[in-house]
Amino acid sequence: MGVIPALRRSPWVEFLGGTTRSTATATQVLSSEEIHYPTYESLLADPNVDAVYLPLPNDLHLAYLEKALLAGKHVLCEKPMFLADSDYAQLEHLLANTDRLVTEAFMSSYHPRLRAALSQVSSGMFGAVVSIETTFAGTLIPLGGYRLDSTRGGGSLLDVGIYALYPIVSLLGAEPYQIWTHAAWSQGEHPVDLTMRALLAYEGDAGAHFTTSFVTGESQALRILTREATIEMDRTCTPGVDDTTWTVATAGEVVTYEAVGRDPYQAMVDEVFEAFSHGCEPTWNLAESRKLARLLLRINELAQSSLTQT
Repeated sequence: MGVIPALRRSPWVEFLGGTTRSTATATQVLSSEEIHYPTYESLLADPNVDAVYLPLPNDLHLAYLEKALLAGKHVLCEKPMFLADSDYAQLEHLLANTDRLVTEAFMSSYHPRLRAALSQVSSGMFGAVVSIETTFAGTLIPLGGYRLDSTRGGGSLLDVGIYALYPIVSLLGAEPYQIWTHAAWSQGEHPVDLTMRALLAYEGDAGAHFTTSFVTGESQALRILTREATIEMDRTCTPGVDDTTWTVATAGEVVTYEAVGRDPYQAMVDEVFEAFSHGCEPTWNLAESRKLARLLLRINELAQSSLTQT
């Protein structure tokens, strides 16, 4: 859990405390000086709380976002924010009646290296993008709870697909004209994708491929092929302060570029809570979040429909 330590360190935050239904978890996460609120409602009722971080299971986000907004709090909500596009419409309705702000906790988008590399490619300095390959895969331990229940937003695609799709959407957009999916499914009444693979075709002969998984070896690779170069980086999805470089291979040479190293959780928390303080949206705003979510949900619906047909 990288968000809470970042909240404690941020100059934009006075971390008061938190709540959880597990006393053992509260003891592990909260210090003796911090408040352990007995219920979510008691936390939201505290007039000293201006903003909350919401890391609840995916299917509970909308209900508690509504409670937080009605209580007059800004909200940093874990990804994926919602399980349906209609939930974004409901959030827009809620926000229309308040000056509070909501944003999705997607820390990779704040990391300086990924920002620099994507900006470099989008500038056109290496020619048009031909293909993008991304992977966020590994073995999730323990694997259980809502992550194995499709009715609660489980599965590798909904859990970590945002990481794999972000470079694709940033460079090619969120509306491929054709999508193919292939998944390995869990057993049970509400199966989820343990591994998801998708191929996306875009206008202009560009394409993208990504893999997400809960049950494979570790991979966080990004490979972008343009007309003039191949751009590659590793640990794209959960980078740290030491992940500063990426390579660009052209016909004549391989060049290593470098960006400033930073903890992405700290970068996210600092920008988000500064934005909350100034009454403006951070870089990863609701419009960007919804655009990517629409594609994510489109892919998920396509994969689920193929499962019901087999």
